[in-house]
Parts: sequence; C-alpha cells; structure tokens
Amino acid sequence: RVFLVPLIHAMLGLSDIESAPQVLPLSGPIEANGPRTHYMRAVTEHHGGALRVRPVNSQDSSLLTRLAQADALIVRSPNAPAAALGEAVSVLPLDF
Repeated sequence: RVFLVPLIHAMLGLSDIESAPQVLPLSGPIEANGPRTHYMRAVTEHHGGALRVRPVNSQDSSLLTRLAQADALIVRSPNAPAAALGEAVSVLPLDF
C-alpha cells in the first residue's frame, strides 16, 4: 500500500490521487511518535454514522494477526505529538 500501489499507478500512467491518505477522526487517543514515520495498523469503525479509526492493540511487527485484523494504516509523521480522541489523522485504507 505504501510502496507498490503508487509504483503500479505510475507505471500505468494513473494519477496518484487514489493513493492519497484519507483524514479520519480517532476513536481513542494515541501516544506521541518517535523520530521515524510510523504506519500504525488500525481498524475503521462506524460511530453514530461517522467513520472513525482506532489503532489495533499491539503494534509489534511480529504479530501478523494484528495486520490481518487491520483494514487501514494510520500514518504518523516523525515526532508527531500525542493525538486525542476525535483528533483527525491521516489514514491509508487497506482496501485490496
């Protein structure tokens, strides 16, 4: 989603608009990010008719079950501050 989809779009002469992140509110707070871009595995949820996103419980890269549960990635830029409930974050859907 992060590397191959934009590459395939470029090779096919398609615009990269489809790869642009969505902006969704958080359904719970998340901690501040470290010095690298972080792609947090996440799940989208409907709350009162509105779509929200929440990170899965553990972000350990060895937990493939967490990746299988995810339908989105929350994109956290380097040194991003903590984000509160309802705050808007960038999200890449895992819709393939």
